[in-house]
Amino acid sequence: MFHFHFNVEDGVDEATFVEAVAPTDEAHDVQVASTGPQQTAESFSEIGLDSLLEALPTQISYSFLSSPSPDGHNPDLKLARRDLFDARFQLISEGTGDPESVDPASGSDPGFAPALQFIDNPSDLVPLVYEGGLKTWECSLDLAGCLGCDGHAANAKGQRVLELGCGTAIPTLCILQEILSSPPTGDTETHIHLQDYNASVLQLVTMPNVLLTWYTSPAANAYRISEADASEDVDSELHITPKLLHAFKTSLHDHGVRLRFFSGSWDTFDLRHTGGSYHLVFTSETIYHPSSLPSLVRIMRDACSEHEYLCLVAAKTIYFGVGGGVAEFVRCVRSIAGERGNGGQVETIWEKSTGVSRKVMRVRWT
Repeated sequence: MFHFHFNVEDGVDEATFVEAVAPTDEAHDVQVASTGPQQTAESFSEIGLDSLLEALPTQISYSFLSSPSPDGHNPDLKLARRDLFDARFQLISEGTGDPESVDPASGSDPGFAPALQFIDNPSDLVPLVYEGGLKTWECSLDLAGCLGCDGHAANAKGQRVLELGCGTAIPTLCILQEILSSPPTGDTETHIHLQDYNASVLQLVTMPNVLLTWYTSPAANAYRISEADASEDVDSELHITPKLLHAFKTSLHDHGVRLRFFSGSWDTFDLRHTGGSYHLVFTSETIYHPSSLPSLVRIMRDACSEHEYLCLVAAKTIYFGVGGGVAEFVRCVRSIAGERGNGGQVETIWEKSTGVSRKVMRVRWT
């Protein structure tokens, strides 16, 4: 297992990638450690909204994430997200580790990779164990900014939306914030689907962040007034009560938002189960490892097969030490498209060339 570091600008945490490799004499700048026994990929699974809501603690500590607009003209992005220390406290207080590693028969947690370990080191990536979803990665902000600036977030209403490798779900939160800031839509339904490798990520950060986005939106005004709570503009704590959860689900229904959550590997992702193709598919910071690219690209290709679609990928140009990056991704798109005698095109729609180079790309299948 090795670590490598690079500095990240714009106020986002430093990133650390962890990869299972055989140690070599040339690996002077890496820290080698055992990753334990051979792991098998988590299978595709759906986690119901009610199950995720029931797993919430009695209160959530949160703060606001602000990011400048990519074009410098639109309002800055401002979203509420759960504090990681609060998720850590939840695990400690409940005496639980990683939901994926619990053996119900034994009543104990084998703890190969307990969620608590990765909350303490959210930037560590261990293939088939933990894929970095607890951390907010800088390219997710780039993607959210592009969705907002180009009007895609506003136009997502009434569409089918899929975020792959969602983690803290910043791009999806941008879309949800837009929908919940508008009047209820009547019969128009927006299907928003969030996928992450780890069920624990969906429980600890994705679902809480979705709830916080509603709570800090105009859709929750009536609830906040009824609770005489004027703390939405400061870092605060949200008390989770049956009344709040009822108001949340009522708002989702009134705005036609249908949320579904999926965990497991991309190899086993089942589009038939999720309802077929999508209008809007996006992912950020997921192309760092070449071995996972084919399964990711195949999902994107198949998910964009029927409707008029928009497929976006945000990433660093190069992920040093791992082998992934934009060039490898482009080659994979062309290769996967060729499996069916088709073509694949990747177009850069936004780029940051200073410091750590980052891009937002649009993928077209021809």
